[in-house]
Amino acid sequence: MSGFTEEASSGFTKETANGFAEEPTSGFESLVQYINELPPLPQSVQKIQALYAGGEPDLKELVKLIESDPILTADILARANAPIYSFSKNILSVMQAITLFGSASVRGFVLSSAVNRSFEIDMQAYGISNETYIKVCNLQSALMFQWYMSVDIEHVKFLAPVAFLMETGKVIIAKEVNDSAYAEIFKEELKNTGSIEEVERMFTDRTSAQICALLFEHWYFDESFILAMQFLDDVHKAPLHIQTFVKALNVVRRAVNVNEQLSTESIEAAALMVKEQGMNEERFIQTAHRLQKKLYEYS
Repeated sequence: MSGFTEEASSGFTKETANGFAEEPTSGFESLVQYINELPPLPQSVQKIQALYAGGEPDLKELVKLIESDPILTADILARANAPIYSFSKNILSVMQAITLFGSASVRGFVLSSAVNRSFEIDMQAYGISNETYIKVCNLQSALMFQWYMSVDIEHVKFLAPVAFLMETGKVIIAKEVNDSAYAEIFKEELKNTGSIEEVERMFTDRTSAQICALLFEHWYFDESFILAMQFLDDVHKAPLHIQTFVKALNVVRRAVNVNEQLSTESIEAAALMVKEQGMNEERFIQTAHRLQKKLYEYS
């Protein structure tokens, strides 16, 4: 694995929280080992990835590959029929889902389904339920898709699937925290510290986005996917061709995250970021409020 091979930090200790110096709870190396031991993605998903790697996928071939995996097919249809999309009729086929959402969003459905099937998700370390975590992922992708379709249709092909996956690193950190003796300290630090990323660094020497980059690298995702996650928390160090993507992902992450899901405050903060990037903030606000209304309708 490239780019993340520096020596691990000593990890998070009780000294951070209450002045007691004890052995570290965890560290970067154990996370790397865990990721390296993960099995490859299902063959059906690998073939779908290869299809996208060749450019715009042939839709008949894409449908055939998805439908060869019954669990993947069921999961995609469940995601496509999520209330936040509020289609008037149920989506009953993979082809119908692709027609309505486009191949880029369906790629996000595919990858998100495959990733979530690879882990036993338990988000209690972050003080949220598994249902809230899934809702965050769905909302981030929906907001990205609906907002950026009016900004740059071509960029949506990359941003929609990445938005679906950018919180995956939290699943891995949560497992590490839950299995440690310091889960309560981690949760307490999250309450007392304004930045989730800061607490993640204290515990693992990396943010969850950087852990996500490791995961993408392990599963041979596109280099652009890896770079977007690697620099999500450090946009100014990102390669120039990635910076626009990273900025857009950070806007969505500010509006929807594990602490706030399209609250008035998080939408306003995200809209300010849109304005600072020289884009149409009103268009973003309208999209966010439309999703916010659907969210409250189905809460």
